[in-house]
Amino acid sequence: MKLITNNPKFVTENFKNIEVEYLEVSYLDVLKKVRDYVHDNWEIVTHPLYGSVKPNETIYRSVLIKKNEALDVSSVNLISESILTFKKFRNNREVPQWTDRVKDDFSVIDYDLILNAIKRIL
Repeated sequence: MKLITNNPKFVTENFKNIEVEYLEVSYLDVLKKVRDYVHDNWEIVTHPLYGSVKPNETIYRSVLIKKNEALDVSSVNLISESILTFKKFRNNREVPQWTDRVKDDFSVIDYDLILNAIKRIL
């Protein structure tokens, strides 16, 4: 399995069976990276738009994926719909220029949600 993330809280995280791929990119770029993996026979494990924080509110996103033998059509549809939803929200309102404290809060939310998902999976 692999965690694709732009959340700096995962930089030093070491999971037993999960490779962390930390990217210094935008939320949308994380989704696009996941899409690239999906087109290379990876399957989405955690929903790309999980949680109650809207795409036009946060800057952090983490998605867990796993290698698959063949193209997973459900993952193709899910990541495509997620990117469209992201763009719809961002067209309505851009992400505010958050303070570092608020950014850290969003980082913690993303981190906790993914950690809980990983604990249930492993």
